[in-house]
Amino acid sequence: MERTLTDRINNKTWSIRQTGNQVFISSNGGKAKEKGFDEPEQAAKYVQKETWSRLKKGFVLHNPQAGAGQPVLHRYIGGGYTGFMPLATMEDTNAFFCGYVVGQFEKVEIYLVDDQGEKQTTHELPGQQFILDMRLCAEQNVLLLNIDHHIAGLSLGNGEMERYTPKMPASTLSVSGSAALWYDKSSLVVYDLGTNTVRYTKQVECEKYGGHSTQLCAALSHDGSLIAYCTQTDEIVIVDMTTMQERTIAKDKNGMTTSMAFSPDDRLLFTQEQYGSWSLKCYDLNTMTGHKDWMTPDIKSFAIHDRRRLLAVYNYGKIQLFDLQTMKPTMAFEVEHVVKNCALAFTQDYLAVYTDYGCVSLYALA
Repeated sequence: MERTLTDRINNKTWSIRQTGNQVFISSNGGKAKEKGFDEPEQAAKYVQKETWSRLKKGFVLHNPQAGAGQPVLHRYIGGGYTGFMPLATMEDTNAFFCGYVVGQFEKVEIYLVDDQGEKQTTHELPGQQFILDMRLCAEQNVLLLNIDHHIAGLSLGNGEMERYTPKMPASTLSVSGSAALWYDKSSLVVYDLGTNTVRYTKQVECEKYGGHSTQLCAALSHDGSLIAYCTQTDEIVIVDMTTMQERTIAKDKNGMTTSMAFSPDDRLLFTQEQYGSWSLKCYDLNTMTGHKDWMTPDIKSFAIHDRRRLLAVYNYGKIQLFDLQTMKPTMAFEVEHVVKNCALAFTQDYLAVYTDYGCVSLYALA
């Protein structure tokens, strides 16, 4: 394993290489210093520790020649972890947006980071709030933000913010084309950002799971013709936006659904469960039943690559990739600089990862 990091502000480089039990470190292209260990595992941990130390000092890892499962990019954003790692990618690019809480909630910053780790733009929000989720509406050049359970839109053209909903006890957010799905007062709403009109509204009653957490999760299909939502822990409702017909999926085990997404062809629905099973469920929308050959327990996050038909799942420090055509695993690799959790999102060529250590990364897929 070899890593080369660059401090672009001070024009410095730092390299570290592991060969078995030995670690070699050099600065600015100078002679390498050697350090030996009893076991290769000890050497690997030392490489991770020293690399992390340099990242926190402002060095950036950029390796466009990285092999599959290896980091193309590491950049330390900061340690202001709130339990949420908002991440959104830009279509047909390898750039991504991420949100960061500065200090003790003095302010919130949103960065557009390119595949070399450079911050292309920075948007600043007032303090004492944090971003739960973000989704890009590319057609309208608007970054939709779930801020403390209210939905707002940040115009990427002029930087102006528009609030769409008041603050609610719970929230959800999904985007397809120019349409966005969110929760407003006691209703799910599909809002067209292009025409500023409501295309769909449905009053729902959200169950309190275990008496402590509001069950509310919804998603738009890729073509915008379907809505999936879960407001009761024992069922998922599928709405056909053309006919307004509703169908119900009976969940095989009651549990709190916290995230959901359609497969690229809109034939499958993936749901992330907590408390009840902590698994990633897959439902066939033709039969409205669980996919018989699918089982992924104990996950923390997942993401779907629409064009490559890939699914990424994170658990226990590793990411596993699945081919959605065969539903079979294709690759697994370890996530670097993570404690327990991370957010995932696919860029054009890579998998973007935002860890609870405050590190944003890109990993090569092939």
